[in-house]
Amino acid sequence: MRIYAVADIHGKTEKIAKIKNVIFQESPDILVIAGDLTHYFSPLKILNQLKDIPIPIFGIRGNSDLKCVERLLQNQENTTLLNHTPVTYQDVRFLGLNGTIPLPFLSKIGFREAQRLGRLENNITSETILVVHPPPRGVCDKVGNKFCAGSFGLRSFIENHPPLMVLCGHIHEQAGYQFLKNTLIVNCAMNKKFSGAIIDCCKNMSLRVKMVMNDKQTDKGK
Repeated sequence: MRIYAVADIHGKTEKIAKIKNVIFQESPDILVIAGDLTHYFSPLKILNQLKDIPIPIFGIRGNSDLKCVERLLQNQENTTLLNHTPVTYQDVRFLGLNGTIPLPFLSKIGFREAQRLGRLENNITSETILVVHPPPRGVCDKVGNKFCAGSFGLRSFIENHPPLMVLCGHIHEQAGYQFLKNTLIVNCAMNKKFSGAIIDCCKNMSLRVKMVMNDKQTDKGK
């Protein structure tokens, strides 16, 4: 399966146009949006711009998405809201957590972060793809490329219940990927340099990640 992962669209029409162009060029099987689809206002207008995308869309709500974005993702025909209930596509299991609290140099998925993460424990496996908005602490999370701002709780959860991969965003300048032990962390934030990531995920094969650059692309395998 080929996944096209993006985050931090922030309601910008030009970013939606880039996404559609990448889909045309790369032929992914699914589009995953790891939060901040909108910038607080006009969520229905942004969702409508995704209606003609010819592949399934899985998504979560980030810190700049109003609560109604969850309902819109759930109700639109070609989009699926990810949460603690597993969704399987092409034999790959997806889980998601919605929301983010962007505290200074510290991000949390929510005020009851530990409880919300705990709801995933019985459903997560080493083959699961987890979609959240903030990165785990210390991985693709440096604000200004200097100070870590990821979630301590998320990092601890990943270390104790490692999924195959985590798709996130939030820290725009840290778009890229690293490993946290055996879990691949992909910060797929759209920024001046990148327009998300293409991930090839096939059974019995290593994950392959390609950051989609705005003028060219880089490729590297696991």
